[in-house]
Amino acid sequence: MVRRITLSLSILFCSTQLSFADENFAGEDLTNKEFGIIGGSITYGESVFSTKSAPQFGATPNLFYSGPKGFIDGSLANWQLLPYVGLSGSWRFAEVSDTFVDLPNGIQDRDGNGELGITLGTVGARLTYLHDVTSEHNGYEVQLHLGRTLETWTQPFTITPYLEIDYRDKKLSNHLYGISNTESSASGLNQFDAGSTFVYQAGLIGLYEFTPTWIGIARADLIHHDSDSALIQRDVGWSFELGVTYRFAGL
Repeated sequence: MVRRITLSLSILFCSTQLSFADENFAGEDLTNKEFGIIGGSITYGESVFSTKSAPQFGATPNLFYSGPKGFIDGSLANWQLLPYVGLSGSWRFAEVSDTFVDLPNGIQDRDGNGELGITLGTVGARLTYLHDVTSEHNGYEVQLHLGRTLETWTQPFTITPYLEIDYRDKKLSNHLYGISNTESSASGLNQFDAGSTFVYQAGLIGLYEFTPTWIGIARADLIHHDSDSALIQRDVGWSFELGVTYRFAGL
């Protein structure tokens, strides 16, 4: 099963790599250039795990960097060892936690964890394998990420549609979606042992260059977790965000 999934992702990755590679969010060639922004946004949306019936506001940090030696995209950092081959590290922030969403009563937080792995491709078209190295769940994930920056009717504004498909093995999936007997008794939800799962995410990222150093960001995201766990309160999670970033590289 895993080999069939890996083969399918690899074929899709290879068929799209040339058309997506070597560009950043600003549409610049990554071969010899740098581009980096850092900032924050106000977010409005609904998590698939939240019991709240109405969307909620939050704050989201923004960090992106790309250059000849690798890239940083949110919590994923990649150091390019060879052309199109890099060593990757990531901190998986807690997806299921009362700190970020309102969980059903009796459900415990799922802690975040550190991961290491390898990335094939570029920031715009990449296949990444990540394995838990902090003994939180000892599972792994395979991420296929495709993004392409497009010019618009006005030069300071660019838009980047993206698609990401994540395969999560049984250990990681059970860490996130599993419901123990104790939790079932406390929450009233059915006990659940998760198998391997997929997560599908898509969105649009818009950047507007107010000045060479100050760049506005607008973003819309949709996410679907392919699991039958009762922890998932709705089929699709969504969010909108608006913020300002400072360009620290590529000036």
